Amino acid sequence: MRHHALVGVVVSCLIVSCGATNAPAEVRLPAVISDNMALQRDQPIPIWGWADAGETVTVTLAGRSVSAKTTSDRRWQVTLPKLGAQSNPLEMMVRGSSGTSRVVKNVVVGEVWLATGPSNIHWAVRRCDNAKQEIATARHPKIRFFTVGRKAADGPQADCAGSWIECSPKTVGGVSGVGYFFARRLHKDLGVPVGMLQSFWGGSRIEAWTSREAIEAEPALKPILDWWAEHLAKFEPGKIEAGYREKLKRWQQAAASAKTKGKKPPKKPSPPEDPRTSRHRPACLYNGMIAPLIPYGMRGVISYQGLGNLFWAQYSHVLMPTMIHDWRRRWGQGDFPFGMVQPAPYPCDRRPKSGPDAYALLRESQLLLLSTVPNTGVAPTMDIGDPSVLHFTNKQDVGRRMTAWALATVYGRSLAYSGPVYKSMSVEGDRVRIHFSHADSGLSTKDGNPPTHFTVAGRDKVFHPAAAAIEGTTVVVKSDTVPHPVAVRFAWSDTSVPNLFNGDGLPASLFRTDQPTVPYGSSRPGK
Repeated sequence: MRHHALVGVVVSCLIVSCGATNAPAEVRLPAVISDNMALQRDQPIPIWGWADAGETVTVTLAGRSVSAKTTSDRRWQVTLPKLGAQSNPLEMMVRGSSGTSRVVKNVVVGEVWLATGPSNIHWAVRRCDNAKQEIATARHPKIRFFTVGRKAADGPQADCAGSWIECSPKTVGGVSGVGYFFARRLHKDLGVPVGMLQSFWGGSRIEAWTSREAIEAEPALKPILDWWAEHLAKFEPGKIEAGYREKLKRWQQAAASAKTKGKKPPKKPSPPEDPRTSRHRPACLYNGMIAPLIPYGMRGVISYQGLGNLFWAQYSHVLMPTMIHDWRRRWGQGDFPFGMVQPAPYPCDRRPKSGPDAYALLRESQLLLLSTVPNTGVAPTMDIGDPSVLHFTNKQDVGRRMTAWALATVYGRSLAYSGPVYKSMSVEGDRVRIHFSHADSGLSTKDGNPPTHFTVAGRDKVFHPAAAAIEGTTVVVKSDTVPHPVAVRFAWSDTSVPNLFNGDGLPASLFRTDQPTVPYGSSRPGK
């Protein structure tokens, strides 16, 4: 009897074991396709995931079903038909042919945007102006946020960490201030749900957000890849760590001495960064924090690139369009809109940068895109915040101006969205006349004084302060020191806060009329 009982137990275990082994794998969805998500209206809707090889997966939403078979890598993808805006919650059923299924609940359909960049766009609502009131009144359940978990990777990732949340006083404090104020106005003006994909990393650079293939395909960016290759080859972890320990020892001694004397201790040295894991290395943030979102349907992107890009500022005019073209090609949704916040005045002398004009070059490169890359825009911030504060807290005005651009250029609303932008110049004897776009409403100064921060140069290329006067929709610039002017610059410095505005109350952007027609050069950044 014992023998027969033992055999029975063994057979039962084998049956259970075989059943577990042969059980179909559960249909799996990426993190971005989950409860509370917002889908893009009036566009085909891509939905994807993973299942057993050869399995057929059917996705059903709003009474419409589409099926697809898994590929050799067990990935499947379907494209659902377009849907109009839908505020009433929907459920999406994802069912595999083997019988496994998933239900995605509380789905809305409206406008979806991706907010990306470093710390200023990551700056949370709870740290913005009037935060307590902003949070208390943030009852907008049809605004949804998905924040991508931070991850740098050497190869494109199939998925990321993150989940969708409804906007409420309990959740809004930790989301992007710029993203929230952007979404709130879109939601109010368009009357549809709004979804914000958020992918941020403080201090990040454009090349980290761009695929390796795109950077390698652009010859002008080869010096960046060469620099990284050399940097990695020369990196000696043991030697670097020993040097850091020695610096730390000297700091400890200096700190102890300062404490004894009642003085403030010196700043503690920062640990050395390992280039093999650096968040700045080319493509690493694209791989870990953008690739997992593709091809999620969206309307466009808002970006707020910052001081990290001073390191390669002389390549900004190539880096930014390379990233935009790369994302558009990979998403396969056409030339979707791409808005950029213009970084505000700030002293950059202590930042790693390519040269004294690095910050001006960085901001100028955004303006150059307006005439070379379709569906791009710049939200001016020359007058927002305190120039001595990097993370200024008035993100309301930043979000408001970014939304004005979107409403005017993407959604066809009639409203002003840009301050005066340099268009052309003409020399009239000993003075220069500057013509602007976005000046049809006229020009004025914020303080009633003549326009400030103009300089002018002759053939010697030495710039001198110049007097400026508004004449209609133009500005006339003159300097007694320069009888034969050939070039003008405006607010061409890190900290200039000019007083020139248009009649719509928006500030003029910096410019130079002596803009080079060839790449700025390949000089290496200073440390």
